[in-house]
Amino acid sequence: MSSRIRLFSLLTILLLLVVIGSVSAQDVTLNVVGFVVPLEEQGTPLDEAYKAFIAGFQESHPGVTVNALETPPEFDTQLLVDLAAGTAPDVWNQDASTLARLVDAGYVLDMNECVALVPEFNLDRFFPSTLAIHQREAGGPIYGVPNDFTPMVIYYNTLAFERAGVEPPQAGWTWEDFVEIAKQVTLDGNGNNAASPDFDPENVTQWGFRVRKWTFEWLYRVWQAGSDVISPDGTTASGYLDSPESIAAITFLRDLVTVEHVAPPPTTLDQMIQQLGFLDRFLMGDFAMFDRGHWEMVGLRANANFEEGRFSVVGQPQGAARATVMYASGFVIRADIPEDRKLAACQFVEAATNRAYQDTKVLTGIAISANQAAAADAIAQSADPAIEQAFYDEVEFGRAPYGAIYAQWPTIEGRLDTMMEAILAGGDVEAEVALAVEEINRELSR
Repeated sequence: MSSRIRLFSLLTILLLLVVIGSVSAQDVTLNVVGFVVPLEEQGTPLDEAYKAFIAGFQESHPGVTVNALETPPEFDTQLLVDLAAGTAPDVWNQDASTLARLVDAGYVLDMNECVALVPEFNLDRFFPSTLAIHQREAGGPIYGVPNDFTPMVIYYNTLAFERAGVEPPQAGWTWEDFVEIAKQVTLDGNGNNAASPDFDPENVTQWGFRVRKWTFEWLYRVWQAGSDVISPDGTTASGYLDSPESIAAITFLRDLVTVEHVAPPPTTLDQMIQQLGFLDRFLMGDFAMFDRGHWEMVGLRANANFEEGRFSVVGQPQGAARATVMYASGFVIRADIPEDRKLAACQFVEAATNRAYQDTKVLTGIAISANQAAAADAIAQSADPAIEQAFYDEVEFGRAPYGAIYAQWPTIEGRLDTMMEAILAGGDVEAEVALAVEEINRELSR
């Protein structure tokens, strides 16, 4: 089936399914953020899906007008201002990585109210692990419901593996497997790999992996080591970030750069991507592997160097535990929404999370639908079912992003970024970690 025919079919089904839904008797206008694309994306499948959904919802709820608003610049910051002033949108698509501060401030409606108002709003539609991102405890309030998500996986370049004569990694691999494979696919100008005694680390032409300072790309390595960066109750980093297991995970990442020479030092990486974008270099085979989420496929497929079969993905390697993080977004409703708009808002979120709309996720490829049935059916409909299956298989090992749990996480994450930057630049692991623990504890005690 061609992509154009598939788009027409899915949008037609979307309209029909929404139209036959429940009808609202209210005469209200809902202000909604998250269903308008930027100017440069108008006419894309995502734009068409948004328009079809809004039109279908309004047709099936004749008393409701949806005022779809474009996401403003610096939305997270502006949202806090608008919520405090009582001028926030009624419904919006919220990044789970900054959800906790809204919950702690009392700005988000408990979706149990929507379940009571809208009988067809069945929470069993969601992956339990994604729904749990919106809860502090089982059976407690539900602060929004999941829209879509992605586990972090490892992308690998098939051309780079072919050059090195190495078989691609398989699900269930270990840290030891990862290091050995990374060595074998790291090549110098003479064709020697990093496991060879003749390897020249000053003349690398193909890197095995990319290591960066950003915490969102390495936090789960600490989980894989059997540790964490802060305590479960969010009160201290002591005994967690500085635990032997965490130190081992951070050292593991540093050693990929400074000892194993399978990842470029930060300055080398910066020079490389200034000359040519990273995705270009990856598709050309200059890098064999890197960590990323589902969204990266959009940029890869749009790249001029893309060819079918040039890349694939594999789940994270296993240390003491098998773990990854699930970056997600969800639909939330403002806690102080006027009563005359609450039912309409709940109906809107129910419609946005049922099959009618969620089946269109496969058209964009940005993320995985949090609707279990839609996600399962999307595997066969995707551009590369094997890749989609690999993402799907990682769901059971995914954990919530810490911005959904700890309101201070954005500040803590920034401090962890700084810590890792210093370590990758040659700083002492234990000394840099100790400094970070002290500053993070100060932040957590506020």
